[in-house]
Amino acid sequence: MNDNNAHLLQFYDVYKDNRTKWGIGLNKLNIHIENYKSNRTKLFLYVLWNILIFIYMLEFFVNLFFLLCISHGNLVSTSILSFSLLDSILVILLTSQGVHAYSKDKSIELHKCAKYFHVLSIWCSVKLLLYVFVAILSFALLPSEKLNRLFYFYGTKGLYFNYFIEIVITVNVVKAVLTFFTGQKVQYIFSCIRTSTILKSKIRKDLEKQSFLFEDNTYGTFMTDLRE
Repeated sequence: MNDNNAHLLQFYDVYKDNRTKWGIGLNKLNIHIENYKSNRTKLFLYVLWNILIFIYMLEFFVNLFFLLCISHGNLVSTSILSFSLLDSILVILLTSQGVHAYSKDKSIELHKCAKYFHVLSIWCSVKLLLYVFVAILSFALLPSEKLNRLFYFYGTKGLYFNYFIEIVITVNVVKAVLTFFTGQKVQYIFSCIRTSTILKSKIRKDLEKQSFLFEDNTYGTFMTDLRE
């Protein structure tokens, strides 16, 4: 029994004394499976979130500009402005939630955030179809001057509905695609955090059974065959 204790003490001296005594090689296992927290990934996500907010706010201010420039508003322009304001508020809230969950490694919140981004992208797609329908209706089915003035021509400023709706449709295409892409990326980060947590837990349990715990809370295992 004493011989065994002495044998173990020799190995203890090996890894404690910088793991170099007697030339026995040690593999210090640091668990680096958190690439989703790298500076490159952080930069990509923050740029993506800022671009998303910029697109939503751009649509809102464009709609507000058209509404302020025309001599009278109508149901179409007012509804589009209201939708864009609602979208801007939602995307700011979702982005704030995503940034907080990402910085704190809260996988459950990220998972919910990804779902909401996907729902928002579906909503943008539905609006896009609605705007296309309104554009076709205005161009093809409203030929009278009175109805054109109500739906098509905006006052004396020379701002035509076709220019306005083309911008709105284009921006909503970008919004739908970018929002869906953001949801996919947030879902990917959630998967990385979940996988990282599971792997770390499993590896730590395995190492605790057969390895030494270093002072910096990492584990090491002997790699050299001691019988040589």
